[in-house]
Amino acid sequence: MVTIRLVRRSDGQPMWGASVYISRQGSGLLDFGGVFGSEKTDQNGQVSFWKLDLPAWGKVVVDSHEVYDGELQKNMSFRL
Repeated sequence: MVTIRLVRRSDGQPMWGASVYISRQGSGLLDFGGVFGSEKTDQNGQVSFWKLDLPAWGKVVVDSHEVYDGELQKNMSFRL
């Protein structure tokens, strides 16, 4: 599971209602990767991807903008 938390850079408040998806890279011959989402953040600025197993590598995309590309962690926070 991966949980993404988004906060506004300007005032540190949670970004609720943002569209988030994760594009996971495949890790081997039979693992082709996939796309998880698109989910909306809740009132705390969080969204969880329950079916995403770690370790994994991929991209985090928020409102059609790539904000991260690399190893995914259990809890990830971004100031946008």
